[in-house]
Amino acid sequence: MNTSSATDGRLWLPLFALLCAGSVALALLLTLAHSVGMLDWPSAAGLDVAAWRALFTQRGFWQSLIYSVALTVITLCLAVALAVTLFALLGERVRHGWLARLLLLPLAVPPVVAALMAFTLLADSGFVSRLTHALGWTATPADFPSFIFDPGGRGIVITHLVMVTPLLLLLFDNLATHLRLAALMQQGAALGANRAQAWRRIALPLLLRHARPVLAVYGLALLGAYELPLLIGAAQPGMVAVTIQRAVAGYDLAQRPLGYAMASTYFLLMLASWAFLQLRTTRRDGRMP
Repeated sequence: MNTSSATDGRLWLPLFALLCAGSVALALLLTLAHSVGMLDWPSAAGLDVAAWRALFTQRGFWQSLIYSVALTVITLCLAVALAVTLFALLGERVRHGWLARLLLLPLAVPPVVAALMAFTLLADSGFVSRLTHALGWTATPADFPSFIFDPGGRGIVITHLVMVTPLLLLLFDNLATHLRLAALMQQGAALGANRAQAWRRIALPLLLRHARPVLAVYGLALLGAYELPLLIGAAQPGMVAVTIQRAVAGYDLAQRPLGYAMASTYFLLMLASWAFLQLRTTRRDGRMP
């Protein structure tokens, strides 16, 4: 029975991988065909590469991509720093009592709801603006910093920060338990390291190294975020998913091939990045004894 189960697993795993890869390849081919006018109605007489020329001559897509990468890096760095600081201060209290239940609350909030809550709290006439005005810290609601529809993306960063920091805090707590971090810190103290040195040389490198897969996955989610930037982000510059959607689903039909070209380019860039990281990991592991 065990041999049969193993054989079934070996048969189904390649089929599942082939199905996933085939679906992705088909979607990419259809997107590329749309970008050159092959699936238009009526169909074009030949390949129309005007959208691809516009992609490389206009700055819209590349500006959005750089903007998205910048917001992703800033959000992740701030979230990691905040989560590590809170974990160092709270320790085991993270997994016990009301705090443990409170940390789970942001994980259950969808991005659309988070965007509406951010608008209610951080808009020029939102709750925080009215509170600062009532306390005399601002003369009028217009004096409150504009976090919503901000070209700097501060509202997007703050909202994502509130959503991801609890996740990272729980992740670091689970990793610390798995790695027996408390025992390693005690060994470091026995060797003469103070608390700051033990955190800098033992705890932080271990936590970040083992958290890299989760950080990479959430970084991709932030990079391709759509609902939250659409609802509270600035029109220009927009994050890359919003820019692609506006081109594909906008009223200007002439922009649709450009939107498909943007989507194809974004997918190919992500695929190339994934292949590079896989090759780098394989080479690194191959050099390990």
